[in-house]
Amino acid sequence: MNSKNQPNTVSKMRVLFADDELPAREKLSHQLSLMEHVDVVGMATNGKEAITLINELTPDVVLLDIQMPEINGLELIDLLNYQPIIIYTTAYDQFAIEAFENASTDYLLKPFPIARLKKALAKAQQLLEQQRAHCQVNSPEHEQTFALTENTLNKLISKNGERIFLLSPGDIKFIKSEQGNSLAWNGDTFHHLSDTLDQLEHALVTKNFVRIHRSYLVNVDHIKEIQRWFNGKLMVIVNDDIKSELSTSRAGADKLKQLLHI
Repeated sequence: MNSKNQPNTVSKMRVLFADDELPAREKLSHQLSLMEHVDVVGMATNGKEAITLINELTPDVVLLDIQMPEINGLELIDLLNYQPIIIYTTAYDQFAIEAFENASTDYLLKPFPIARLKKALAKAQQLLEQQRAHCQVNSPEHEQTFALTENTLNKLISKNGERIFLLSPGDIKFIKSEQGNSLAWNGDTFHHLSDTLDQLEHALVTKNFVRIHRSYLVNVDHIKEIQRWFNGKLMVIVNDDIKSELSTSRAGADKLKQLLHI
């Protein structure tokens, strides 16, 4: 290979897939083997195995079957310590709405042709490049950092170039994870924070923030209304001007009910 091909090798997309059916795994493995920009780093045959492999291998993209025994593809998202780009694969179109509510990038209905798979992975590649670009922006001169300690007077610190924003946790309505970024919403502006939602969850545990979804931390003091949603979930409505709606996971709904004694 000449040097022109090396950048593509470096930037290969690391993909893991999970499916409990052997024919589906074999077909998907063959389809992925035809794509030069894809590096298959792992394969899981059930939900529990998928959780372990995703957390250990930290792939860029996970192609995730929904209907798997014990833990299905929708349920296991809340059990991950690492947040990859998710593309759901299933033979049942009734899961589409819930899949997208789980922040999936795409939804492939089996049997899908390789052209459709390429389209979904192209979308994932675009998101991946955006995430990498954000990491470059967070170089020392543009770094956005988070601190919540006694020395910083319990402030969230968001740096952007030469500008530094000090945010009081009590003023933050919620924090969401979007395309690898943590964004704090104060009812007017989203402020970028460099820490993951997992890190922020631990740092804000005494500040009335609760993790209601793998993508949302909400300030309980800014919840205006809670509505029952489907599959044991809840819809949280925030007291901002646009009445932001945040869907919980089932685990998040249980946590919120226990916290609020409802």
